[in-house]
Amino acid sequence: MEQKLTILIGEPLRKIRKQKLQSQEDLADYSKLNRKYISNLERNSQSPTLETIIKLAIALEIKPSEFIKEIEEYEANAKYLLEASKEVEEIKAVYRQSKNNSKND
Repeated sequence: MEQKLTILIGEPLRKIRKQKLQSQEDLADYSKLNRKYISNLERNSQSPTLETIIKLAIALEIKPSEFIKEIEEYEANAKYLLEASKEVEEIKAVYRQSKNNSKND
């Protein structure tokens, strides 16, 4: 079975769109995409095609490679934060366990 790749572009898309002072409606008009689809992309409830990424980059007046770099950086940050939060939870669990063990002694 083939695994579907999900590309999360919500935060980078919203960030760049706001930097360019564009509304979702503006971006939809410039990119010839539906405003609801733009909203879904920003909420990560839909994943874009490469063609969509290129259309969005052109509408945002940036190179597609710059947009992809923003996406990669966000995903790397998201993965790092997820891993860091897991480590913090593990540390908390160990601390609670040692605290409970010392109470029982």
